[in-house]
Amino acid sequence: MDKTSHFASQFMPMEAKRVIIKLRILGRLKAGKIYSYALIKEFEKSGFAEFYGPTLKNDTYNALHTLEKAKYIRLQTKVEGGKVKKYYTITQSGIAALKSVGKMMISTVKQASKLFE
Repeated sequence: MDKTSHFASQFMPMEAKRVIIKLRILGRLKAGKIYSYALIKEFEKSGFAEFYGPTLKNDTYNALHTLEKAKYIRLQTKVEGGKVKKYYTITQSGIAALKSVGKMMISTVKQASKLFE
């Protein structure tokens, strides 16, 4: 983990990390369906696991459940190779939420960037 990721990970409260993981999930699902384990593997390959910390796997499953319950994503189970895989897709509500929260976050980051001038 580089210094920037380390400091960001240590500084950011868990509540903020949980919002970020939900947005990362919605953003990934906007690109197409994926099953939960593959999503976690993608997060690990991208370096997100280093930033997020040791609870990434459990928090990913919890976020998927929360997003599904809120109807931002849809679950479809399939049996493949004798195993049940849970595939997720984003709903129209999820796309709208992603867009809305994204705009708010961009505005917030722009305002916060003035602190560093």
